[in-house]
Amino acid sequence: MRTTLDVDDRVLRAARALAAQRGISLGRAVSELALRGLADPQRATSSTPSGFPLLPRPANAPVITADVVAAHRDDE
Repeated sequence: MRTTLDVDDRVLRAARALAAQRGISLGRAVSELALRGLADPQRATSSTPSGFPLLPRPANAPVITADVVAAHRDDE
């Protein structure tokens, strides 16, 4: 479907880079990026309501809880 979009400059740069890398149209690249966000909404979220950024966590990485922090707070 043909449409006109007003997108952030960073999104446009990312889509252009993806299009060039894969040899696809800009529209297809924008669609792929949007579909990635729809497929994994957690990945698309860049920050919490408090504004702190979310970083991806490897599947085998331990979860850091307040109890873990408290246990190591005085370690030197």
